[in-house]
Amino acid sequence: MKIILLLLLCVPAFSSRAEERGEFDIVKFGATPNDASDDTQAIIATLQACSEKGGGTVVVPAGTFIVSRQGREDPIIALPSNITLRGEGAASILKFSEKANTSNFWRMLGAPKEGCRNVTIRDLHLDGSNTFPAYEKGKTPEQNHGIFLSAPDGVIENITIRNLLVENFCGDCIAVGRGCRSITVRDVAVRNFIRQGIQMGGDENARDYLVTGCRDLEHSIEPGGSTIHVEHARGLRNVIITGNHCRRSILAGGVTNLLLADNIVEGRIEGNGNINAIVRGNSVTGKDGAKIHLLRFGYANGLILKDNIIASATEGQDGIYVWGTSSYNPAPSQQVIITGNVLRIKGQPILLNGVKGGLVRDNLAEGSDPATMVKLQRSVGIELQTPPPAKP
Repeated sequence: MKIILLLLLCVPAFSSRAEERGEFDIVKFGATPNDASDDTQAIIATLQACSEKGGGTVVVPAGTFIVSRQGREDPIIALPSNITLRGEGAASILKFSEKANTSNFWRMLGAPKEGCRNVTIRDLHLDGSNTFPAYEKGKTPEQNHGIFLSAPDGVIENITIRNLLVENFCGDCIAVGRGCRSITVRDVAVRNFIRQGIQMGGDENARDYLVTGCRDLEHSIEPGGSTIHVEHARGLRNVIITGNHCRRSILAGGVTNLLLADNIVEGRIEGNGNINAIVRGNSVTGKDGAKIHLLRFGYANGLILKDNIIASATEGQDGIYVWGTSSYNPAPSQQVIITGNVLRIKGQPILLNGVKGGLVRDNLAEGSDPATMVKLQRSVGIELQTPPPAKP
């Protein structure tokens, strides 16, 4: 009995010492793991206490903690500046209540309206509790996201998201948008997203995004979108997407200064309206059934497609397609270099349609006649590799 009493008397001291070190445990603020109770307010209180001390680390121990929308707040849990939200790996679970399947605009973690700076989210498992097997128009709450970073009237800066498992969200697992700059998403696994795995947008103030080492795991539902998706860029600049494994596609458009490098993609890589884009060293494998171009870029202004391997055994799947000058946008793609690519496909290896100024050379297309490897439509100023002379 004396030993038990002594331990109980020591708990506040241990807690106080942890907080003095800048560590705040959500359990000490009332969160209870592995039960049906709502832990949202306890998590918010822990973050507030940490922020009031000038920042530090909020610890999510092993266990499942329930998060639910309390009213019309967006996001549900707003992260203050100068904090790290840290778990103990995949065993530390923040999970939506089942009510998330009947209500929209649940965003689990995000920034306050004024924005935030110097935040790290790491070593956690986020679960959106989705029960929809596929997208159902008008029924699926597609605005329910795991991490949602957007501050149209503020700044979200120096944010690191790493070593997470994010799954079962009706919307995006991770969404980065307006007001964001210096965002790093590293070593994140996503699974069972109805909309996008990692979604990036922005505005004229958004810049400097890095996505690397990420992957989507085997899905048990039908995802509706891409593993990595850039849209609604609105002036976004300086985006690096490198070293990821995507069971879905990568779509990236509207970016100034874009690097797509060394990704493994089971689907396609596509982008429209990029300025100064380099697409290099990717391995792209087409999926059965869809008649698509596996590497497709439109309205590009400065584009290098170099040293990619593009493979498909499906009839009708083409290799590289660069296009511009359409009925709704008269601008051509321009200043395009396509070199050093290996194309192992059954469709057209390279097609340029509405391109002004470019260089195509030193590409290899399995089983293709060099004279017909490149097809030009409505394109001018294209320098082509001269095919070798026919043998006598």
